[in-house]
Amino acid sequence: MQPRPLWFILNLYGWVVLIMSIVTAIVVGEWWIFLLGVIGYLLALLLDLVGGRSLGRTGAMRLAHAEQENRELKAEHARLMGGVKERDARLAALTESKKEP
Repeated sequence: MQPRPLWFILNLYGWVVLIMSIVTAIVVGEWWIFLLGVIGYLLALLLDLVGGRSLGRTGAMRLAHAEQENRELKAEHARLMGGVKERDARLAALTESKKEP
């Protein structure tokens, strides 16, 4: 996997939020509105990280495979836990039948 050291510069949504805040700060005349744009840019980067888009194509594919494997493991866990509960119910029924002479 190739490293992407400047992936945050390619975030289109972050730049749109930042530019909109700059324009709004100029129109309104309040400089602190620019800080809201910086916060919006950072939130866009955070959402990009959470969504896996910053990983690139191969990283996103690896993430998708890992998510699929996680779903399969959870299904297998549920199946095995169901088997354990059935076994416990059978053992409880067997011990109850042995207690009743």
